[in-house]
Amino acid sequence: MRLVSNHLSNVFMYVRDMCVCGNTRTMTLPYAHQQTQRLRGLDLISKFEDPVVQVSQNVFRVHSESRPVYYTIRKTPKGWTCECPTFQEGSAPCKHIWAARIWLKPSLYSTLGKTDHLALPTYSQAWPAYDAAQQAEHLLFDPLLWSLLDDVPEPMQEPGTRGRPPIPLRTQLLVAVKKVHFGKSTRVARGMLQVDYASGTGVIARVPNYAVPSRVFNRPETGEFLLQMIRRSAEPLRDLEDGGTVAVDSTGFCTTCMGSYCTEKHDPTRRHRWVKAHVIVGVRTHIIIDVRVTDESGADCPQFVPLLMGAKAAGFRPAAIVGDKAYLSRENYSAAADLGVETYIPFKSNSTGGMRGSFIWRKMFHAFQLHREDFERKYHARSNVEAVFSAIKRKLGESLLSKNPLARFNELSAKLLAYNIGILVHEIYEHGIDPATIGLPPRTPPSAGSVEAALVSVCDSIRFPVISFDDPN
Repeated sequence: MRLVSNHLSNVFMYVRDMCVCGNTRTMTLPYAHQQTQRLRGLDLISKFEDPVVQVSQNVFRVHSESRPVYYTIRKTPKGWTCECPTFQEGSAPCKHIWAARIWLKPSLYSTLGKTDHLALPTYSQAWPAYDAAQQAEHLLFDPLLWSLLDDVPEPMQEPGTRGRPPIPLRTQLLVAVKKVHFGKSTRVARGMLQVDYASGTGVIARVPNYAVPSRVFNRPETGEFLLQMIRRSAEPLRDLEDGGTVAVDSTGFCTTCMGSYCTEKHDPTRRHRWVKAHVIVGVRTHIIIDVRVTDESGADCPQFVPLLMGAKAAGFRPAAIVGDKAYLSRENYSAAADLGVETYIPFKSNSTGGMRGSFIWRKMFHAFQLHREDFERKYHARSNVEAVFSAIKRKLGESLLSKNPLARFNELSAKLLAYNIGILVHEIYEHGIDPATIGLPPRTPPSAGSVEAALVSVCDSIRFPVISFDDPN
């Protein structure tokens, strides 16, 4: 009985909408997808002066949309064929076939109507808040980072130990993250910190040696501290992300800076090496909620469940999660359903609707086939994680300067933390987020006329309690 039911569901899935192109193989694609190709064919005709050239009665040449070439279109008794890769891979009418058919018979377009055009989404920007946040980030970065480091445990020093007292771990992590935020070498970063703190307005009384960032990045325990701070920096935005969508993806940060000239002249076999960051971000604020750092061969699919569970453990309650085909598996669909989260991961061309123990897989497979446009509209939220990667690499650089693998992993974590602090500053201005939610303790009022008092007056407008500039250690 189950075999009969599965067979009937597959018959319903494939024989649902008869396409008007005359090619019976198009029944394997949803009607909505064919409408999209139809609209693309119409757009193709409007882009070029001579988009279609008729060679003979049943042979046409259609201009490529992205390259200066023409594809040959043939009308056969079995339907229309095209030379383009889209048709060769899917054996379904492509935009070039639709362009030829609309060019032959413009009445085919009359059934669409102008209201059927797919409107591209647009996003507004609160420019006054954005301008203010960008100008205040340098002012607020250090106090926010210092307060995030408040819970870092200091290592115990054995009684009777001689010598100079060690630099507090909190201070070491501060200068390490600042070095990454500056995007400079350790020596240059120390000089910039000395200039910033020369007037006594820094969060530490004395800038340590330039070698401190390199030393702290080479410690195994640093990675866990940075990961905890990344998670904590996202906590103030939980309410903004409540009931929204999260997106997962990974990106690589290169550990080499060679150009093509180097490989051409010296070593053609030399190639870039990478460190991968697997992240889950909130699409409303672009905050990084959780992260996993692996080497360049770290697979994406196994990171899906840990990232989602990490977001849930941090108190985030997403309604949906989106990811690309690298995360496609029955286990991931089932795990997200068990956590009460809808999953939108597109299916591959060879995917089938067989459950194999996962009912949600079969349900979403049919939704993907029958309601492709609605599925892709929700899946489009994944573009936000690409925007996050673009922002990190443009602002903080896409290369890592550390020399050994452990230091590279920690440097990348520090880069992601610096990005999160920038997002937090932006949300302070745009949505009035109170950084006290990350555990800032109350401070004593500064003396009148001091530099700290001036900073307090600025931060009072955004409800930000300024910390004391005296190093308690």
